[in-house]
Amino acid sequence: MIMRLRVEYAFDPESRNWSFLVPSLGIVGGADTRDDAERKVVEAVAFTLEGDDDSSLAEAEIRYLNVEIAAS
Repeated sequence: MIMRLRVEYAFDPESRNWSFLVPSLGIVGGADTRDDAERKVVEAVAFTLEGDDDSSLAEAEIRYLNVEIAAS
């Protein structure tokens, strides 16, 4: 299964920077160039998904999904 994750990019002509937003993960950021913004999105999504979550259920069986993150 391949999942598509929505990423929004916008250029601000006043600051001459690119901003990005990943609404479903609450990620917001910016970069000097579009290419940098795309790289930073991949890093931010990976960081968010790798985060340790201490809210595990007691005596739960834990499994992991392999997730590939790449700009298209």
